[in-house]
Amino acid sequence: MNAHRQRKARLRREWTFTTVVALGLLALLIFADMARPLGNVVYDHFMRWEGFRSTQNIVIVAIDDRSLQELGGWPLKRAEYVKLLDRLDDSCCRPKAVGFDLLLLDKTIDDAALTEQVKRQFNVVLPLAFKVNEANPSALQATLPVSPLAEVATLGHINLSFDTDGVIRGFQPNIQTWPHFSLAVHAKGAQAIETSKHDSDYRRFRMVDPRVGFPVISLTDAIHSNISRTLLKDKYILIGVTAPSLGDRYPTLHSGKNNASTPGVAILASVLNASINHTLIDEASPWITFGLTLVPLLLMLQSLVMLSPRESLGLALVMVFGSLLGSYLLLTFMDYWVDPTPFMLIALSIQPLWAWRRLEAIVHLIQGKAADFRELHPLERNNAPTHPSREVVLQHAKLLDHAVASARSELDFLSSIVDEMPEVVLIFDANDALLLSNQKTQQLFDAELSHGCHLMALTNLLNFPADTFENLINQTENSPQQVLIPLATKLGTRDFVLKTASLNAPLGRSLRLLLLMDITELRQSQKQRDRALQLLSHDMRTPVASILSLLPSQDRSNEKITQHAQSLLQMMDDFILTISSEATQYKVQSESLDNLINDSLEQVADLAHAKNICLSDESHTSHLFVMANTRLLVRAFVNLLFNAIKFSPSQSTIQIQSLHVESSETSSTQVTLVLSNLVSAVCSEIDITQTLQGFGLGLDFVDTVIHKHQGTIERHIPAHGVATVVITLPCEISQIAL
Repeated sequence: MNAHRQRKARLRREWTFTTVVALGLLALLIFADMARPLGNVVYDHFMRWEGFRSTQNIVIVAIDDRSLQELGGWPLKRAEYVKLLDRLDDSCCRPKAVGFDLLLLDKTIDDAALTEQVKRQFNVVLPLAFKVNEANPSALQATLPVSPLAEVATLGHINLSFDTDGVIRGFQPNIQTWPHFSLAVHAKGAQAIETSKHDSDYRRFRMVDPRVGFPVISLTDAIHSNISRTLLKDKYILIGVTAPSLGDRYPTLHSGKNNASTPGVAILASVLNASINHTLIDEASPWITFGLTLVPLLLMLQSLVMLSPRESLGLALVMVFGSLLGSYLLLTFMDYWVDPTPFMLIALSIQPLWAWRRLEAIVHLIQGKAADFRELHPLERNNAPTHPSREVVLQHAKLLDHAVASARSELDFLSSIVDEMPEVVLIFDANDALLLSNQKTQQLFDAELSHGCHLMALTNLLNFPADTFENLINQTENSPQQVLIPLATKLGTRDFVLKTASLNAPLGRSLRLLLLMDITELRQSQKQRDRALQLLSHDMRTPVASILSLLPSQDRSNEKITQHAQSLLQMMDDFILTISSEATQYKVQSESLDNLINDSLEQVADLAHAKNICLSDESHTSHLFVMANTRLLVRAFVNLLFNAIKFSPSQSTIQIQSLHVESSETSSTQVTLVLSNLVSAVCSEIDITQTLQGFGLGLDFVDTVIHKHQGTIERHIPAHGVATVVITLPCEISQIAL
């Protein structure tokens, strides 16, 4: 009993040490803000999963590159803003509020006119800037817009807070006595909230994905287009710079995903959007985060001494995922951010820390037991009774008794798996000596393969082709090979696929694995398919062709017979082409690309003429040759042209263009064929393409043929507009006509 108390006291001391370290690390992560970078990563993922979208009440009037080009370059004259406000002074397009994301700090001749427009009836908000006070560097001094604009407009600061990783996720609602610009715009438009109710604490906001973004109207269109201005009625209007050349862009949580920074006016629009939807996010204080994390952490620490290691690890994982889920639910439904990363880091570090301390206790226990064991007399040691313990730590001592038996059981299990495999399995060591063969080997071959048989001796015993194992021995390490060979077996001559691979065994040993897979039935099926293809392509087509030649061409009574016979021939051709396209290798020859295109155009010329469609070959290069199966490649081109004619409106043009490209990386030449046509959802009332049969092998046939020619195909087929198909093929010969 005294020894048992000592063991429990040792475990209690180890648990206390683990608890103190865990609580200390938790306090350090939370109060020193060391987990914030990882927490920001989790926060960004939550924001992207939620996919927050913009409201339609916000419209950005963008000073884009087109506006700069058409309105006179940067900086724009303030007379342009006067024109905009003057155009909006109409009941059909009057917005709720207008915010200028532009610092108007210098006097211009247009300030008086702009002031008059602001005073008339618009709820206009202008930004102010802050500069460092020379007398007190820690304080900020506000710089107001130029007078008299500062007296007639509402002012707000546009400062945004950068996180430690340089990304904008939040802002200060108030700096000194100035509200944030977006909150001031909301207050002007709603005329029901007071910006002063927002305290100066840091607030996060839901950043709208710039790929979805807000409705955007160019400043040029807003000034000159009546249709564009009608979209601004009863909207919050933010006027700001979006032109990349002006550099008003900042990193946000979507920048890494979109590979682009976000314009400042779009960030202000997201803050305004969150304010309108009442979804500004409060961040939990360090003390609240510590309190919320402390309860599950103490529960997890208690489980270390009450549960088994597996159960304790399972509980830790459940609580880690639970903390992520709880943080996500609070963020999504309550707009409250509690960083789960401090708890996650501590929960994941407790397990190795406790495992280390418990291992120290186990080693101490085993050392003590081993010392007691050596002191016992052999007779007493053999007769000593065993007392099983329920302590998890003490149970590890029993593993030593089962180690050898467990290893032997695993070896027997693996050996039985290999022995029962349905394929021939041979394993050789680094010196090509046989280590293991299964029962299937003895069932198929008369030769007795003894342990240690050399790989080359196996060649003579199983009558392998001589060059087969020369290639296997010289193969690159860890590069599997596959060889098809016929072998004589007890069941007769069978076809096998020989597969080899190098294995890295424990203790640095290198092994070679050989598998013989019987594919005799598969080979017979392939031969039957080839015979059926030959029957269709020769024996069955000849009688049908003879029927067509014997039928009088002018006899109308034979018209149905002729149509059915031609349909049968066409179905045979389609079947033959489909089977031929799936062949492992094509029989190819050098063929002029111009001839291939001309043959394809000739086959669909009548169809295009009947639909009043022009086929235009605008290739800039000629004398390009490709290695091709002419019949299959022409049929693929014809299928693409047929689809283009079918879905193009009448009196349109289908363009075909070919060009060659020299690849500096691969030192090879490629030829690119571009097919483009206008797609129309409304076609003619009578679809004449339905009267022609045999062009519908489908896009799978086209893809198969192009890929078997070592080429690529890309399609861009919109519901309306110009559809393009780009085919790239390797160019075997490139000659320029002299």
